[in-house]
Amino acid sequence: VLNKMDLPAADPERVKAQVEDVIGLDASEAIAVSAKTGLGIPDVLEAIVTSLPSPSGDDNAPLKALLVDSWYDPYLGVMTLVRVKDGTLKKGMKIRMMGSGATHVVERVGIFGPKPEMVDQLGPGEVGFINAGVKRVADAKVGDTITDERKPCEVALPGFKPSVPVVFCGMFPIDTAEFSALREALEKLSLNDSSFSFEAETSAALGFGFRCGFLGL
Repeated sequence: VLNKMDLPAADPERVKAQVEDVIGLDASEAIAVSAKTGLGIPDVLEAIVTSLPSPSGDDNAPLKALLVDSWYDPYLGVMTLVRVKDGTLKKGMKIRMMGSGATHVVERVGIFGPKPEMVDQLGPGEVGFINAGVKRVADAKVGDTITDERKPCEVALPGFKPSVPVVFCGMFPIDTAEFSALREALEKLSLNDSSFSFEAETSAALGFGFRCGFLGL
């Protein structure tokens, strides 16, 4: 979909060529859209129905859900976006993250429509969010498989690899009295951003500090 076609500088043919050259996707059937004027919106809806395969899965199979994304809510804690492949995901279910082995109890199940709406359960092919008392975003790893702790699936979804920080730096406060404040600030950043991790360290020259790791983007 090529958006903002209402702008005077819009050049869909040039953008199609860039998409094909840089990304390698066939853009010959790209739909020109303007969300502002409504241009192409019916074509997008029709393409979703005719071009995308319908969801497949077994309601009665053990739960197998893909962890798509996670973010921190100051009131509810870590929220997790999931897509159910097999089985059903319900409130009160005890789930297990197959990659980390951590277990949690599902407290809320909902969908975005586009505002959050609570639902009883999510079935095969459905995308929604759950709140399961996860304390840190880093504990909800994108790409992990969620299953039922009591009736787990045998094989996790393929392709998951734990992310590893690849950029490191040392960080020290100018005033050693600010060590606690720096630690608190880093803990807040780690809580909200799963690509960041840190650990305390000591230096003979600089005193107390932290070793931080960032994912390469």
